[in-house]
Amino acid sequence: MAIAKDAVTVSGLTQAITLLLRDEIGIVRVTGEISNFTAAASGHRYFTLKDESAQIDCVMWASRTLSFRPKSGMQVVVQGRLAVYATRGKYQIDCDRMTAAGQGDLYLAFAALKEELAERGYFDPEFKRDIPALPLKIGVVTSSTGAVIQDILSTLKRRSPHCQIYLCPATVQGETAPEEIAAAIKALQNTDADVLIVGRGGGSIEDLWAFNTLPVAEAIHNSRIPIISAVGHETDFTIADFVADLRAATPTAAAELVSQYDRDTLLQQIKLIENRLTRSMQLEMQNHRQKLSSLTNSYALQNFSDRLHDRIQQLDEADRDMQKNLIRHLRQSTTKLESITAHLRSLHPLSPLQRGFALLRSGDRFLTADQSLRTFDKVEIVRRSEIAQAKIEKVTEEVIEKKYAHPE
Repeated sequence: MAIAKDAVTVSGLTQAITLLLRDEIGIVRVTGEISNFTAAASGHRYFTLKDESAQIDCVMWASRTLSFRPKSGMQVVVQGRLAVYATRGKYQIDCDRMTAAGQGDLYLAFAALKEELAERGYFDPEFKRDIPALPLKIGVVTSSTGAVIQDILSTLKRRSPHCQIYLCPATVQGETAPEEIAAAIKALQNTDADVLIVGRGGGSIEDLWAFNTLPVAEAIHNSRIPIISAVGHETDFTIADFVADLRAATPTAAAELVSQYDRDTLLQQIKLIENRLTRSMQLEMQNHRQKLSSLTNSYALQNFSDRLHDRIQQLDEADRDMQKNLIRHLRQSTTKLESITAHLRSLHPLSPLQRGFALLRSGDRFLTADQSLRTFDKVEIVRRSEIAQAKIEKVTEEVIEKKYAHPE
């Protein structure tokens, strides 16, 4: 088809290109890796087919059936006609058929890491921490620019203006993104945040790849603070989603999850609690009044004065008995002490002098009963009030005990 030399409209040129593509190229079969796959609410599928050096947009209408569920990263073969999307001036493949031809490198890497972490137990429910129902301090890891952080902040400000936000910004796309995201999660461990939101907006598998890396997965797994993963759109799934304690469909949804109780709801809950406490206190006061009334009317309290007098009389009697016992005990102790004293005095070496007896002393020592006297010994006769010097003229042995013994 020849094109006129005169100027043509954009629509006319687009129509000419459409006819040229249809007639000159016709039906094509193309293999490549799916990227940016999106299934619209209408059922139509939109995606990009790419290889290492080029890409082309594709569309597959809902009326065309598929035997599998396409995903970003899959290697496929599509068949269809080249067409022009006039509204944007872009050419695309209008796909009639699609068959799976294998999986792309990114998808294989994703599957390998997912399998490895599953074996480590990173996805096990026992490692999932509960998200606080009423967090007051919320940490956020995402880019400091763009719509995501604004959506999160505006949602929290509207629903939970009382919350304190800790933003730890990180690059969420590119070579440095995994380490920056992991470092931000670790940095927030030093705060008193109750929960963390980690995420970014939607994009292709390449755009979201930072959240499919080991550093980010380990940082989420090792976090002491519960984490909500909010990466991409509802249809996007990343490794971070599986490791996190909770997955949110979008960053805005994550903000809504941590602010389930807005200000009005909190005030209502506080009012309900206040009412319950008031009713509980009233019931408790009523119970105490009943107990007090019961005690006041009880026999024990009404006869308290008589019982008190009885106890006082019993105490007086006990006091008198104690005084009597104490005096008796003191007298017995005194008598016993006097007896012991007298006995000890009788045992004193000089005690016989009090009874008129005398002791014999030779030199500086007293003579005992088993020491014999000899003729011409000089001794001293020691009496109670006098001492006499004597010289022994004669010693006669005689058993004194037998001589003075009492007759039987």
